[in-house]
Amino acid sequence: MDRLERAWAAGFFDGDGWAAAVGNRARRQPQARINQAGAAMPEVLIRFQAVLSGVGHLGGPYRKPGRQDLWWWTASSRPDVEHVYAALAPWLCSLKTRQLQIALGLLPHPPARSLGEELAWAAGFFDAEGCVSLLRHRSHAGYFVGEAAVTQLGDATGSEELSRFRMAVNAGKIFGPFTDRGGARSAYRWKVFPLAQIRAVIDAMRPWLGAVKREQADRVLDVLGSQPTLPRGNPAWGAYKTHCVNGHDYATARIRRFGARRGGAAPRESSRCLVCARDAARARRELERELESAATLTAETPHPGRDRATC
Repeated sequence: MDRLERAWAAGFFDGDGWAAAVGNRARRQPQARINQAGAAMPEVLIRFQAVLSGVGHLGGPYRKPGRQDLWWWTASSRPDVEHVYAALAPWLCSLKTRQLQIALGLLPHPPARSLGEELAWAAGFFDAEGCVSLLRHRSHAGYFVGEAAVTQLGDATGSEELSRFRMAVNAGKIFGPFTDRGGARSAYRWKVFPLAQIRAVIDAMRPWLGAVKREQADRVLDVLGSQPTLPRGNPAWGAYKTHCVNGHDYATARIRRFGARRGGAAPRESSRCLVCARDAARARRELERELESAATLTAETPHPGRDRATC
């Protein structure tokens, strides 16, 4: 079996698989299983079984009204589960490794991974749990931004699988924890938004990605690549605006950089409309004159109480 294909299969099992010892106390039987939904037998399940040299059984569909058909791969004998563990253990994360070890009663298997194997594992994990989608732009109607995301359960310290995935693809950020109402475990989400980073992540995993996620990513990248480049910032209030907030035209008003007059602070990168600066200075001077006039008038006006006392 090719090591990179096995690394992909380990990532896929880390995302959607489970292993346990099932049965009664008298006879505990190891079992490993992966479920996938789809209109037909998912290509990734067929590929997973092929990576394991045909070990395990494909089954389905299980049908339920209002839901997609459910298909599965399962290994339900000790020799088959031992074969799964021996084939995938070098690339599995600790959770699924412990599940297989508990099911089989084995000691830990030391990992040995290359960068290519980590990317193959990441592709399998993304095939199981990831997605690439389009989001509507918040301020430009008709435009979209892209998002690649993977959601995974974890504990108070985070998600080992997502941390490993982020290190493998060298991009994105992990958010969380998020707790559903009544949820017993916390959820974490890895995301990446910039088009260049989404393309880089998909290209890094592309040699091992399944057809469904590869085609999904290509459709999103095609839409994003066909959009004209937006000007940086919002012209109404951000970069490259033509008028200040008070409506003064920058083309006819001289612009100067703002710098602190007291102290040796370095000038900031922002600029200020000179018309607004003059208006503000004029308002301050008028206020100061009004305050001075009020103070002078108060000092010159005799106090009524003193006048009566003098008389």
